[in-house]
Amino acid sequence: MKVLLIHPPTSMTEDTPPLFNSLPLGLGYIASVLEQNDIDVRIIDGYIEGLNREKLSRELDAYSPDLVGVSVVTPRAKQGLEIARIIQDKSPETYVVLGGPHITALGHEVVTHDEVDIGVIGEGENTMLDLVKAIENGKDLSSVSGIIYQDKDGQVIRTKSREMIKNLDDLPRPAYHLLPIGKYNPPAAWSKRTDGTYANIITSRGCPHSCTYCDVRITFGRRYRTHSPEHVVDELEYLYNEFKVRNISFRDSIFNLNKERIKQICRLIIKRGLDISWECNGRVNYVDEELLRVMKESGCWQIQYGVESGNQEILNKASRNTTIDQIKEAFKLTKKVGLEVHGYFMVGLPGETKETLKDTIKLAKEISPDLVGFTIAIPFPGTEFFEWAKEHNYLRTDDWNSFVYNTAIVETPQLSINDLLDAQKKALRSYYLRPSQILKQALKMRSFNDLKTNIGYAKALLFSFNDIYRG
Repeated sequence: MKVLLIHPPTSMTEDTPPLFNSLPLGLGYIASVLEQNDIDVRIIDGYIEGLNREKLSRELDAYSPDLVGVSVVTPRAKQGLEIARIIQDKSPETYVVLGGPHITALGHEVVTHDEVDIGVIGEGENTMLDLVKAIENGKDLSSVSGIIYQDKDGQVIRTKSREMIKNLDDLPRPAYHLLPIGKYNPPAAWSKRTDGTYANIITSRGCPHSCTYCDVRITFGRRYRTHSPEHVVDELEYLYNEFKVRNISFRDSIFNLNKERIKQICRLIIKRGLDISWECNGRVNYVDEELLRVMKESGCWQIQYGVESGNQEILNKASRNTTIDQIKEAFKLTKKVGLEVHGYFMVGLPGETKETLKDTIKLAKEISPDLVGFTIAIPFPGTEFFEWAKEHNYLRTDDWNSFVYNTAIVETPQLSINDLLDAQKKALRSYYLRPSQILKQALKMRSFNDLKTNIGYAKALLFSFNDIYRG
């Protein structure tokens, strides 16, 4: 059986490469599990390869897959369905399977589209393997746990839930050889080295926290599961030797949740002599000076903290379980050991007012990250934030393409759409157009391309001179 896995592009008609991108590791893991079981599989990263109708048609002709799996996040739900329609029109006998957080949250709605045969709920590796085997052996779909589909009578069937993978080390490493490593590039703000290539990896799944806006738990649950330190560094060593990767991005939701485990990973990197530069996400309430120092020694040069708000009441309503004092201390310690620190804030979380926004700008200036991002909060399906916005009739669109961080789609009595856009622009201007920040950013630029990429990533100066993000 032939399986084609697709990472959708931002558009099926335009052929503009993204400013920055990362490996679709979810598809990579699924592909490796299928390959391990002697199933013929390919991956098309449409996001980086510029997939359009013509290219997809040629790929279908050349490969003739029996099943196509499409990974769907909410902002690209339309593109996922468009790919499904193209496949159905060209090859109606091919199974079309959609998975990802959007399907896990809204699978019942998605599988009512005629072009979609099956939706995968939650983690996809073992579900896809069982599904392929069931189809190969002519078994009924109801025998496969973790899927949703519409039967011949039009009834939506959701099968038994599949248990989460308990030991992540049981999974083979992602099928990196099926991805165009060398074409991936992070924002310049996330890249330290110009030698070698870039890759992102994930070392854990699940999150024990309950942030109201986060959709991580939809797919991976609340139970925190990890790869062992040895497994992680084996994967790093493989990337280092096979693909000359020197820039690594750890894309765990909370990389530093288990401090002792991170110390073990760092010490193994040092022991094996891996000359890499790496960065990660972090949570402000899981850092201490000892951890930060061993991270730096092993090649870490930057940490990105989700601060979200400078108002404690907003943080509490969002169930962040962090305090303003913890935020200040984390930034202080990170700077003390000589690591670059980025801070990310959200504009428009539940309870936000013009006054609380002032608190956020004030805190951003006080902790003074090397790079700051102010994004407008988006209520992704399956989150408490989404249900809150729907319940109060605050959502101003049902266009999934609008569920991206440079748009405003929630309007409350306290803040209109224009208020949110103006607040975001004001925050960026207020932070970046200070003489001290202009000088800091100028000194860090290694090239004009760095300047262009950082501007695109932070949306800083761009917001100061035009309103392109209003359209």
